[in-house]
Amino acid sequence: MKRIGSIDSFRGLTMFLMIWVNDFGSLNNIPKWLQHALNNEDYLGFSDLIFPWFLFAMGLSIPFSIKNRLNKNESNFRIIRHITFRSIALITMGLFHMNMEMFNHEESIIQKPIFVILATVSFFMIWIDYSRFKLKGDLYKKLFPIVGMMILLILLFIYIGKDYNNYPIRFGIHWWGILGLIGWVYLIVAFGYLIFKGSMYYLIIAFILSFGINVMKTGILSSIPAIGLQSFTYGGVIVSLVLMKDKRSSKIVSLKIILLLGIVSFIIGIIFHKFFIISKISGTPTWVLLSLSSAFLFYAFIFWLVDICGHIGWYKTINVAGSATLTCYLVPYFYYNFLYIFEFQYPVFFVTGYFGLLKSIAYSFIIISFTKLMVKNNIQIKV
Repeated sequence: MKRIGSIDSFRGLTMFLMIWVNDFGSLNNIPKWLQHALNNEDYLGFSDLIFPWFLFAMGLSIPFSIKNRLNKNESNFRIIRHITFRSIALITMGLFHMNMEMFNHEESIIQKPIFVILATVSFFMIWIDYSRFKLKGDLYKKLFPIVGMMILLILLFIYIGKDYNNYPIRFGIHWWGILGLIGWVYLIVAFGYLIFKGSMYYLIIAFILSFGINVMKTGILSSIPAIGLQSFTYGGVIVSLVLMKDKRSSKIVSLKIILLLGIVSFIIGIIFHKFFIISKISGTPTWVLLSLSSAFLFYAFIFWLVDICGHIGWYKTINVAGSATLTCYLVPYFYYNFLYIFEFQYPVFFVTGYFGLLKSIAYSFIIISFTKLMVKNNIQIKV
């Protein structure tokens, strides 16, 4: 199936922006509207939109990915196996990232930067795309993943963290981490899409159900990981189904539908604001609706720019962020921890205010460039 340029562009640009906003923690005195809202603050910062856009981008890709596999005559069992193993990989990486945040420097037998680098190297050893290598034999394809898993197990057993009261804790599920949440959302949405054969009726019901549970925050279904976040991915899937029917309608019609979805989400979000604050941390319904609205509208702009107007040249600079997204996401874990090991610090001038924001943009391009170099040398994760 022919790729839709705006989907890759949207995913790549979202990944670039995620790298950018994730660097804000190294800056001082940057505009409030760019930052995450504080806990229990009724506010929506730009940084609060990026994760929803990423989940929306994943939803855009799911129908095309499954359709391509079906066109290759893959059985439902093989596709379900792929969905399951991909989800397990994301959840595993997410759990390690989450536990890294609670690392106990005083009690651990190794420094946190060493722990993070070893874990990230292990991710690559386990899930690198070995099909890109042309070495004779496949021993390394079996040996490297085994070594990677052994390293992760050792790190798991030697890990010592500390809870929010500074009490020592072992490796555990305190929350799922960003990649873990993505893994859970992907598992549920992709599995449902396959089983119900991409039925628009199912998707609408599933969207309403996941959003309704998010509103009520009660019942056994509310214990499903990332239940409210699935709304973003269902939104992306619905848009992809609209685009798949593009043969029978013009791109302008598709654009109008996407814009309408964005406007309706925004209006309902404003109505819900009378009853719920806007909070990413609490995952409130208002945050879900307004963030989803921004995803619809932002994608509508990219769709108009790339697929209708044909302006795609700007994307070439960051295209690896759309094609090797997970690799791009993991590269900063090397960057930050090597800076720590070598005790490198930027001058205050470069981490303050608007100059700091420019530094973070330059940093984002450095990460993109390094990812391109890795991909060029066949170092790319594929799950």
